[in-house]
Amino acid sequence: MKKNRSALAVLVLLMTTPFAAHAEVDFSKDILPILSNNCFQCHGPDAAQRAADLRLDLEEGAFSELPTGEFAIVKGKPDHSALMQRITEADPDLKMPPADSGKSLTEKDIALLRQWIEEGANWNEHWAYVPPQMPALPEPVAGWEQGNAIDLFIQARLKQEGLSPEKEADKATLIRRLTLDLTGLPPTIAEVDVFLADTSDQAYERLVDRLLQSERYGEHMGRSWLDAARFADTHGLHLDNERSIWPYRDWVIKSFNQNMPFDQFTIEQLAGDLLPEPSLSQRVATGFNRCNVTTSEGGSIDEEYYVRYAVDRVETTATVWMGLTAGCAACHDHKFDPLSQKEFYQLFSYFFSLTERAMDGNALLPPPSVKVPTEIQIAEKARLTSESTAANQEVAVILENAEYADPFEGTEFPVYAKADVVWFDDELPAGAKPEGNTPWEFVESPDHPVFSGKNSTTRTGEGITQHFFTGATDGPTIGEGDVLYTYVFLDKENPPETIQLQFNDGSWDHRATWGADKCFGAGRDYEGNRRQGDLPELGKWVRLEVAAADVGLKPGAKLNGWAFTQFSGTVHWDQAGTIGAPQLTAEQKKSLAIWEHYQKTVGSSVPENIKKIIDVKVEERNEDQIAELRKYYIENVNPDIAAKLAEPRKKAAELKKGLEDLEKAIPATLVMEDRKEMRVAHILERGEYDKKGEPVESAVPAWLGSAPEDAPNNRLGLAQWLVSPTHPLTSRVTVNRYWQHYFGTGLVTTSEDFGVQGEQPSHPQLLDYLALTFIESGWDIKQFQKLIVMSSTYKQSSRVDQTKLAVDSQNRLLARGPRFRLDAEVIRDQVLQISGLLVGTIGGKSVKPYQPAGLWKPVGFGGSNTSTFRQDSGEALFRRSMYTFWKRTSPPPSMAIFDAPDRETCQVRRARTNTPLQALVLLNDVQFVEAARRFAEQVMTHGGDSIESRIAFVYRSVLAREPSAKELQIVGTLFNEHLAEFNESPEAATELLAIGESGRNEALESEELAAWTMIVHLVFNLSETVTKG
Repeated sequence: MKKNRSALAVLVLLMTTPFAAHAEVDFSKDILPILSNNCFQCHGPDAAQRAADLRLDLEEGAFSELPTGEFAIVKGKPDHSALMQRITEADPDLKMPPADSGKSLTEKDIALLRQWIEEGANWNEHWAYVPPQMPALPEPVAGWEQGNAIDLFIQARLKQEGLSPEKEADKATLIRRLTLDLTGLPPTIAEVDVFLADTSDQAYERLVDRLLQSERYGEHMGRSWLDAARFADTHGLHLDNERSIWPYRDWVIKSFNQNMPFDQFTIEQLAGDLLPEPSLSQRVATGFNRCNVTTSEGGSIDEEYYVRYAVDRVETTATVWMGLTAGCAACHDHKFDPLSQKEFYQLFSYFFSLTERAMDGNALLPPPSVKVPTEIQIAEKARLTSESTAANQEVAVILENAEYADPFEGTEFPVYAKADVVWFDDELPAGAKPEGNTPWEFVESPDHPVFSGKNSTTRTGEGITQHFFTGATDGPTIGEGDVLYTYVFLDKENPPETIQLQFNDGSWDHRATWGADKCFGAGRDYEGNRRQGDLPELGKWVRLEVAAADVGLKPGAKLNGWAFTQFSGTVHWDQAGTIGAPQLTAEQKKSLAIWEHYQKTVGSSVPENIKKIIDVKVEERNEDQIAELRKYYIENVNPDIAAKLAEPRKKAAELKKGLEDLEKAIPATLVMEDRKEMRVAHILERGEYDKKGEPVESAVPAWLGSAPEDAPNNRLGLAQWLVSPTHPLTSRVTVNRYWQHYFGTGLVTTSEDFGVQGEQPSHPQLLDYLALTFIESGWDIKQFQKLIVMSSTYKQSSRVDQTKLAVDSQNRLLARGPRFRLDAEVIRDQVLQISGLLVGTIGGKSVKPYQPAGLWKPVGFGGSNTSTFRQDSGEALFRRSMYTFWKRTSPPPSMAIFDAPDRETCQVRRARTNTPLQALVLLNDVQFVEAARRFAEQVMTHGGDSIESRIAFVYRSVLAREPSAKELQIVGTLFNEHLAEFNESPEAATELLAIGESGRNEALESEELAAWTMIVHLVFNLSETVTKG
C-alpha cells in the first residue's frame, strides 16, 4: 500500500503540473520513451543483445507468453504483469533495470506504466513513424491576437497551461529580429526609419516580402544547410589538403534565393546526375555527398574507405531528411529504432557504387568533377572561340590559295659545318649554384682521367647520385638544329648501370639516358625524356651528343643549369657545350629541296612524322609522304607564305592561348557519378569492411513506406521516396529545422533524432499541420517561412516575467518571443555590415580573413598545402563569414569559439554556449576592433555634432533603437573618460587606430576617433548586440 500511495502521489503531481499529460496515458508519447530509455538495450530490436526472449519494442513481443509461462504485460492487470513486478522488485538481483546497467526508473515512470496497463495497455506506433494527419484547427482564444493558424495551436496549449502570450514587440525590435532571421544581417537606420514611418496594416508583411527577396536571404539560409552537408574547403584527416567544392556552396545559395522547391532541392542533391539529361547545375548539386571527409594516407586500404564513405552518406542522408541516427545500425540492429542492420546496408548500397577513388590523392579535384564557368567566362569563351575560328579560317584561306614551285634546280647542295661552343670545362660557368648528393669534385690529372684542360669532375656512388647546378648567367641560347654535348669516362672496374644528362631552361623536363632503367624517367621515351641506348664504351673518353630538339628544348630556350646523374659506379665528366648549326638564309628557305637537305645534315626541331619522311630516300617516298612533307614545308617554313601567315597566325595563337588560359581559370567542383557496373553491397559484421555477410540489394526501409511505384531503384528513387507525400519523416524533420531557425529550438528539440530516443514534440498537432502545409504548398520554402514570421507567436515581445520563467524557462510553450545568442557568422557579419566594411560579392572561392598566426602548424603535416595559414588581403578580409576558408582540422577560431562546427560530420543543431572565450573574441579579435574603428569614423562624420546625437547614432545603427536617458548618461561619461585618457596618451590612440588593414580617415583627430572607437566597441560587446531579442 505504501508503494501504491507513493505512485499515486507522483501521478497526481504529474497531472497538475503545467506540462501535465492528458488524463489518459498515450503509449507513443508517454510510455515508449520510458521503455526505449530503460529497456530496449536488452529487450529491443537488436536480437544479439536481447535477454530473456522478451522484446518490448513490438506489440507482439510485449504481450507474448515468456519461456517462464509469465506475461510481461497483462492488459488491465498491472499486478499480474511481470514487467511491473520486476521494476518494483525490492531484491536488487531481480530488479529491472539491473543496477549495473546505469539505468533506473523514476516514481513518475513507474506510475505512468501502471496507469497505462490499468487503462488497457493500448499500443500504437512511435508518433514519428506514422504519416502526419491534418489536425482540426483549435478554436481561437478570445482577446488574443492571432496572425495565422500557428497561433491557434500555440495559444490553445498556453490556455491549457494557464499561461497567456506576450504582446507584440515594438516595431524597432521586430525589424531587427526579422532582418537578422531572414538575412543574417542587421537593418540599416534608413530601413528602420522607413518601417517605423509605415503605419499601414501591410507594413510588416511588406517588410517580410522584401527580405525574402534579398540575395542575403540565400546566403543566410545556405549557411545552415552547409552545416548539414558537412561542407568544408579541405579533405579532412591527415594532410587535410584543399579541395575545390565551393561551386556547390554557391549552388546552395542560388537555390535558396530562387526558392527552389524542397523536393527538387532534395532530388538534385542526392541524384541530380541520374536525372534525364542532367544540366550542369544539377550535377553541381550532387556535391552534397562529395563533401564528406576523404583520405589518401599511406597504408590505407581502399575497400575500408569505400565502406567509410558510404556509411557517412547513409548517416548524413538519414539525419538530414529523416532525423534518424542510422549509424547505430552499421554494426548491429538499431537498439532503439526499428532500423535493422540489413536495412542499413540496403541504404548503404545506394552509395556504394560511385566512380570516386577510395584514395583522393590529396588532390584539389579528385574525380569525378566538372568545370563550372561563370556567366562572364561563358560569354568570354564564346567570343574567343568565334574570333579563333575566324582567325584559323583566314589562315586556311591563305594556305588554300598558296602556290609553290621549288626555285632550286641544281644537284649540289650547300655544305653546312657545325662548330663546338664550349660552355664550361675546368670550372662551373658564371653564376652557377652547385648542388647534389655530395659536393662537386674537380680533380686534376694524373690521379684521374682528364679529357681537356687541367681537370675533370668525378663521382663514385651507390644507387642514384647526382651533381648539378642552376642559376648560370652565361648559358647558351638554343638555336635551330643545335646539339648538346659532353665527354664521359666510365670506370672499367666500377662501371655505373645508368647515366643521365638533364638540362634546365627553367624546368628540368629535358633528359637523355643511357643504360638501364634506373634513373628518373629512364624507362619512358617521349619528347623531353629520350632513351639514347646502351652505356658508352668503358675505360675511354666518349663524346655524348643530344639534339636539343630531341629533349624538348625549343629554339630560343636559354640554359641555366646542367645535371649529371648516375646509378652506382664511378663516372668522370669533362667539357660540356653546344654544337652550333649555321642557319638557312631567307632565299635558301624558299627551296624545299635545300631545306630538306639541311634537315638531313644539321637538323632542327621538326615533328617526328616529318623526320621519318626526310629519312626516307626521295625516290622511295610514296605520294602521301611527298604531299605531307610539302604541306608541312609550305605551312611552316617557306618565308613568302610565312609572311602572309604571320599576322593571322599570331592572332590565332593569341586567341588559342586566351582560350587555354580561360580554360585553366574556369573553376571546377566535385560531383557524384555511378559506375557502369554496380558493386555488390554486403551486410558487414560489426561494420568491419572485411567481414562480409549476406549480399543485399538497394532498398528503403519498408516500415517507413514503400518507394513510389515508378521510382528507379537507385539514388534517384531514394530521393523520390524521401519527398513522397506519404513519407512520415521528411516534411516533419524539415519544418522542424526551420522552426528551430526562428525560435532557437525545434518543436522537437532533438532535430537530429526523431526516433524513440529523441524528444517528444512540444506541439505534435502543430508539427503535423506544418508538415502537411509545407507539402501542400509544393514544398515552398519561402512561403513556409513567411507563415512562421507572420504569426503572432513569432512577433511576441521576448520580455518575460518571473512566473513564466519559473514555469517555462526554455520557452518551449512560446508564451513569449524568441531570444537567443546569434550564431558565430552572424555576430561577425553584423559588425562588418554596420562598419561599412562588408563586401557584398556573392559566391566565389573561399577567403582567408584574419586569424591568430600559427594555428594551422600544430595540425599541419609535411607536404600539406594547408600546413601554413596565409592570410588574404584587401576585400577578401571583409567577405561574409560563409565564404571563410574552412579547414576541417582547424576551423576558423573566432567562429569555433561561438560553436560553429568543424564540418567533419553532418550537423543539424548547433550547440549554443556562453563562455569567457567568446567575450575575449569580441574584445580582442582584429576584425571586431577594426570594425569598431571604421564605424567610429561614420559616427564622427554622420552622427551629428553632439555626444548625445552620436551615441544615438551608434545605438540606432547597432540595435535599431534609441538609447535610454540612463544609457546616454553612462556612455557619455565613458566617452569623456576615454577621450581624456587618449589626450594624455596619444600614442595609445595611434596604436589602437592602426589595428586592421583597412585605411583610416586621416582628417579625423586621432584621440577623439580612438575614444569613439572604444564606445562603438563597447556597444558591439553588449549582450543585446549578440542576441536576437
